[in-house]
Amino acid sequence: VLTYARKKGVPLGRRGNWGEVWKTSKDASWSIGTLVVIFGGIYGGVFTPTEAAGVAVVYSMFVTMVIYREVDIFRFWKILVDAAFLISQILLIVTSAGIYSWLLTTSGIPQHIVASINSLHLPKWELLLILNVGLLAAGSFLEPAPAILVLTPLLLPIVQNVGVNPIHFGIIMAVNLSIGMYTPPFGLNLFSSQAIFDAPLSRIYSGVLPFLLLNFIALLIITYIPSISMVLLHH
Repeated sequence: VLTYARKKGVPLGRRGNWGEVWKTSKDASWSIGTLVVIFGGIYGGVFTPTEAAGVAVVYSMFVTMVIYREVDIFRFWKILVDAAFLISQILLIVTSAGIYSWLLTTSGIPQHIVASINSLHLPKWELLLILNVGLLAAGSFLEPAPAILVLTPLLLPIVQNVGVNPIHFGIIMAVNLSIGMYTPPFGLNLFSSQAIFDAPLSRIYSGVLPFLLLNFIALLIITYIPSISMVLLHH
């Protein structure tokens, strides 16, 4: 990013000082406290990660409504309604994905696909390369959460059959889908950027290409050096 900014002549902002850093950190201390509540509660054994999410929401609403006074009761109601709409969409996706997974399992489609791929006798590296290309394409059309829910039941038996650890494959899938979010021509973040910056897509496409190249290299390293993904598991 630094190299790209210097090459494009991006203007430098005013240099900060420690006094400003301290003042900003002090002002943000209540917000930073959210991290303390989440990680302190989880690692302190006070509540589970799922419960931590709920506690963090309550704490955040307290900070925004009582401490910073950025949200009044009317805005609080709007936040609740917006959250309900968002959660209902996610639950519909999860429900549909569950039905889809059940249909796949009962129909034996994954087993047939595994058998078909085995009959091709593809080496492990070639299979992973094909899956990377497919996941990148899927990521440019679908958001990561639906893509994971829909594709995992189909692809996991295939990679397990050639000896890929599920955790390693999960990281490969996550990286692929995140890159797909800004892969031309249909990456969803590209259109979000166009709406925010009011820039032509052609300019955005050319702007992301260097970063895509770097991330493709990182993806290949992650794919073919599984020890990177498995290092925490081994320890």
